[in-house]
Parts: sequence; structure tokens; C-alpha cells
Amino acid sequence: MAKTIINDKHCFELYGFDVLFDDQLKPWLIEINSSPSMTANTPQDYDGKLGLLEDTFTALDQEKILKGDEDQIGGFDLIVRGNPMRPDPKASYSTFLGCNNNRQKQLKKLAK
Repeated sequence: MAKTIINDKHCFELYGFDVLFDDQLKPWLIEINSSPSMTANTPQDYDGKLGLLEDTFTALDQEKILKGDEDQIGGFDLIVRGNPMRPDPKASYSTFLGCNNNRQKQLKKLAK
């Protein structure tokens, strides 16, 4: 097990976080995996992992199609340029984390 994370500006690494929620919906971090398996066992697993990869490569913007003023890219809320996006103050939740997002609409717009 590595004791440090290598910081190289020419690459990135995907990490897998295993989280368990108790009956009070309190999250418990079980473990963090470097280079988690991207093998899919179910159609839902495939869709989730494919979506993660699509969003990651979209955020990397190798084709230089992003404008730079985006608040959200795919399933990622961008917090580097300022505050994260927030739901309507009247909403019953306080974060977009785990909520439906408009990633399909965004990807179609970027593909044009």
C-alpha cells in the first residue's frame, strides 16, 4: 500500500470510494481504492461507470470545446472557479450530490 499520492501534472488517477450509509443515512467511509476495477457486472453498473468515464473525459476537454464558464460538466459540479452550484433555496435538499442532473443534455450540446 502506497503511503503517498504521486503528484504529476501530466496525469491523473481515478480513485474508488466505498461508502456505507447507516439507518440514519450517516455516511461511513469504508475504504479508498487506487485504480478501482472498471469491470461492469450489471447493466446499471455499466451505465454508471461509462457515465463516469464520459464525464471525466469531457471535463479534461482535450478537444477544447468547453467555454470555461461552466458551473457543471456532466455529473460534476465545478467548484474550482467559485462556489458550487446550489439547489433552489426552497428545495428539500441542500446539494445536487446524488440528484438527477442534466448530463445527457450537456453532452448533446457539446457534441454539436
